[in-house]
Amino acid sequence: MTPTFELVPIDPAVAEWLRSGHPDAPVVVVTETPGYPCRQCLRDADPGDELVLVSYDPFTVTSPYRSASPIFLHRHACPPPDDRHTVPEQLAVRQVSARAFDAAAMMIDAVIVPGTELAATLDRFFADPATDHVHVHNATRGCWAVRVDRARV
Repeated sequence: MTPTFELVPIDPAVAEWLRSGHPDAPVVVVTETPGYPCRQCLRDADPGDELVLVSYDPFTVTSPYRSASPIFLHRHACPPPDDRHTVPEQLAVRQVSARAFDAAAMMIDAVIVPGTELAATLDRFFADPATDHVHVHNATRGCWAVRVDRARV
């Protein structure tokens, strides 16, 4: 089956800029998992890992929905995920909010679903030709999780 979506985690250069631009950002040493999801590698940090908590604005255009959101990043560079067409475990184990936007970054649909239903939700959103991209957030704490674009075929 042809994938309908592509995950777009934080670009490594942007992640490094966020890390270096916030020298006083809180550092968390992970003691248990899950609980500290890195937005660059899209995996939950392992016990002993260090993460920084920073604010990130995922929007690329001006929109009334534009806002910064708290995110965790590994304190040191980590690789982006290899598979960008499958919902990672980090999202599958959480309740998430998925918000579909058109090309002008106006919200056209939104739901809260168990992460196990995120792939089907993304398929449904991208079945609408007006959907340009989707932002996924943790439903409980509101942290931004990942941008999702329509898959390039």
